[in-house]
Amino acid sequence: MSKGKLRSVADVCGDCGALEPGWASVNRCIFLCDECCSIHRSLGRHVSHVKSLKKGNWSPSQLLMVRTLNGSGANSIWEHTLLDPANSKGGRRKPQPQDPLHTTKADFIRSKHQSLSFVFRPSKEEISSDDADLSQQLHSSVRTNNLETSLRLLSQGADANFFHPEKRTTPLHVAAQAGQALQVELLLVYGANPNEEDQHGRTPAYFARCAGHMELAERIIECLYEVTDRLSYFVYGRKPEHRKGQHLILPEKSNCGEVAEISQETRMKLQQLPNQLFEELATDVYDEVDRRETEAAWLCGPVALENASVPFLPVNPELSATRNQGRQKLARFSSSEFAALIIDILSDARRRQMFASAPNQYGDVNVKHHSELSDDDPLYDSVASDEDYVTAEQLAKCLKVADAGKFIPPQSGDASGNTISPEKNSDSPRPSTEQELRHELNCANACINELKMELQKMQTVVQKLEAENSELRRMRSNPLPNGHEAEPGLQSAHVQRPSSMYEPREGLRSSPWGNAKNQVFQNSMVPMPLPEEVMRRTDQVTKRIQELWVSMQEQSSPVLNRDTFVPCAERIRVAVAELTAIFPKTPSDEAIRSSLRALINNTARLQADCAGLQNSMGTDRSIFLQQVRSTAYDIAKATKVLVSTQIQQQQQLQATPPPQSPQPSLCQQQSI
Repeated sequence: MSKGKLRSVADVCGDCGALEPGWASVNRCIFLCDECCSIHRSLGRHVSHVKSLKKGNWSPSQLLMVRTLNGSGANSIWEHTLLDPANSKGGRRKPQPQDPLHTTKADFIRSKHQSLSFVFRPSKEEISSDDADLSQQLHSSVRTNNLETSLRLLSQGADANFFHPEKRTTPLHVAAQAGQALQVELLLVYGANPNEEDQHGRTPAYFARCAGHMELAERIIECLYEVTDRLSYFVYGRKPEHRKGQHLILPEKSNCGEVAEISQETRMKLQQLPNQLFEELATDVYDEVDRRETEAAWLCGPVALENASVPFLPVNPELSATRNQGRQKLARFSSSEFAALIIDILSDARRRQMFASAPNQYGDVNVKHHSELSDDDPLYDSVASDEDYVTAEQLAKCLKVADAGKFIPPQSGDASGNTISPEKNSDSPRPSTEQELRHELNCANACINELKMELQKMQTVVQKLEAENSELRRMRSNPLPNGHEAEPGLQSAHVQRPSSMYEPREGLRSSPWGNAKNQVFQNSMVPMPLPEEVMRRTDQVTKRIQELWVSMQEQSSPVLNRDTFVPCAERIRVAVAELTAIFPKTPSDEAIRSSLRALINNTARLQADCAGLQNSMGTDRSIFLQQVRSTAYDIAKATKVLVSTQIQQQQQLQATPPPQSPQPSLCQQQSI
């Protein structure tokens, strides 16, 4: 749209018609003059979010969206009944530029934007559809470039986060796939979640990227970090480069000008806030940043209106009274104090983000909190290798240090077998003051004391086990009642039957059936599972592997649905866990023990390979596909060996006949 056309059609105030407006309402999509803007600012950004057209912090697509809607008559949506003679309300007219600001313009603006008195409302006869129908219409409208229709549906109550029950997507998914950047901006202004997932776990950015709209995908990812980006720009004057994977900026406080120091007690209270309260605090600080930036642009304007300043955030009736009071108290912070608060919020946001993403980056397969463990999970840590899981001491140290404000990932093996060292993690925050060093030292001492207590408990358990072992040895060393020493093959407590007075001891010693059964009882206190149960659980593993193979066969399609690999790997892990749970921890047979170890290690490696496949692009995709295929084959091979070995052992036990009592000799019969 040309500049001349915009000026002739749209460069007037949407509320009073004044020429050359210098402000805009982002969510109402209209231009405003200085006088009308002063009333909009007093309403709060939850009613009308105003920005300066010349000095505001705009993204190009957002500004184009507002200009396009303002030029196409978006103001008629908010003044529908005023423009319709049949629905006029008592002949009320729109104010003129020369009308007084207070009472005339102010009352009209509050009625128009705060009460929405002039928006179209369907009559009772026309109310055949509910809000879901409006949302479905919005779901279809956003794939076109008709912004006015989408704005009208949103003004009537359509949900920007509506999840279509049949198509299983939201309007933002549809607009992103269609490449409608202005529709995406409009939905984001009205609260659409840029991280919403469809039924397959795909985000709007994924839809845009698959459709070839790379700039739109980057814009959606940028909106995920809108709050932290705005705070960073307010303090540091620049934003992170999301294209390079940088999502937060945390330079040294010495580079941020004059910044007040917040006490350690206040910083600890900030770190102890739950995530929900922390998000509310960050949102309130974001609103205060917007108010201060708008106030700075307002004071630089050509017109200085009396009583037009907004000294604190207006009251939002949707929030509690306590939170409104806290929001207004943010205006009391000086510039240095407010900058220090923002820096601590950004630092704690980074700490929370790193700690939340730690299980996914450092062994999500094997690292779990005790509260998340279920009875169905296998307990095979003794079979797995040392590189496949994190020890309890490392996890305790990780949790302790993370609570202190500094996350250090545990030393564990990645998918390729390389060791991840915490010293090499350059993104971890470093202590910068003496107080932080002392605090971390105290936390480390507390962690050491807890580890000492755990060590004492373990030593007590070891002493108890040694005493029980000595008692068992003493009992086994006692002679039998008939005066003979216990034979090596009969020193187990699980003797099948007592020897009779006429049966020689050599008969029991040479019995293959008795030796085999004694060996089973000596090696494991848990009986081996039945072949039928092993076959039933093996079928589940085979079925899950077949599902993974079906997903890999779709690699010839132009767009590979890589998001199905991680769920398939998770289902294989559950099936393998159910299979390995029916075996004892230390089976006597080496083949079974090796098969169990191979199953657990390959399952962990499969999940890591599937996670890498999800983030791979180009030639890396074929490499990860080959790794996933090879690992799935190893799991199937280990399962086959496990079943074959179990069946062979069961057949050997069934083929070996039980011992028969020997016939007594003639001299024995005479003695009897």
